[in-house]
Amino acid sequence: MTVDGGKGFVISAPAAPLLSVVTVSLNAAASIGDTLASVRGQIANFQFEHICVDGGSTDSTRQMIDRAASADPRIRRVYEPDRGIFDAMNHGIAAARGEYVLFLNADDFLAESTSLSVAMDGLVPGGRSNPHVLAGDVVMGHLGKVGVWRHRRVPRVLATCRGTGLFPVHQGLFVRRELLVAVGGFDATQRLAADVTLYYELERRFPLVVRIIGRDVAFMRAGGAANAGLRAMLQGSLEIYRGLAPRNSRLCAFTKVIVKTFQSLAEIRYGRCTQQRWFAASGPLVPDHPRD
Repeated sequence: MTVDGGKGFVISAPAAPLLSVVTVSLNAAASIGDTLASVRGQIANFQFEHICVDGGSTDSTRQMIDRAASADPRIRRVYEPDRGIFDAMNHGIAAARGEYVLFLNADDFLAESTSLSVAMDGLVPGGRSNPHVLAGDVVMGHLGKVGVWRHRRVPRVLATCRGTGLFPVHQGLFVRRELLVAVGGFDATQRLAADVTLYYELERRFPLVVRIIGRDVAFMRAGGAANAGLRAMLQGSLEIYRGLAPRNSRLCAFTKVIVKTFQSLAEIRYGRCTQQRWFAASGPLVPDHPRD
């Protein structure tokens, strides 16, 4: 059973898909068209769903989602108020039916038409050997512009060396839904870094089996709240420390923040951003106020 259509009624659901792609939005009309197009254009031989969670957009975001849903039955809509981006992502977890969940927010899009099929390659629904986590790379920047951008590569040692502070970016991270539920989802009291602290909590709670995808999974536009400048990055680091300290020693929490910071610095590149749209263009290149 599931909530759909943005109206709060309950309908019967078909067999569970292998993957749930969750997109959260708030006044994202400038960019969500690209997100929807990139998911709709995926070539995949397995079932997946696209859950669109909107917290109360006053622009044309919901109309764009509704139009896409009328043409694509894989889209499921959750229209309800939330207490911020991570609370909205928790609403997505609650609605998801897939074995794995990927968070691809309204300022992001999948890197190529085979992004999902490459990530899920060889997995069998309910398979005993399915890994807990699949982690891919992400490009962050401004499409078509020369300047500073980031290649957010998953540290290849993450599959064997955990608990160090290294982390994957959530736009390229596929996590088994049962694990997200077990840790209670994202800490909605955090504003900037709940995705990072959630991964650290997964590492702390479970002996994760991690598969490194080794390719770019998604593109994320620069300028989100957590990447809006040095001050935002410092605030995010403080948020991570405060989230870690109650369950770790202060030294461990501090060390993880330092490692995370150096990983972020190592992602910086200069030149033309490598990612391009591979689908029909939709909307402006960069939204004025991206949500994430």
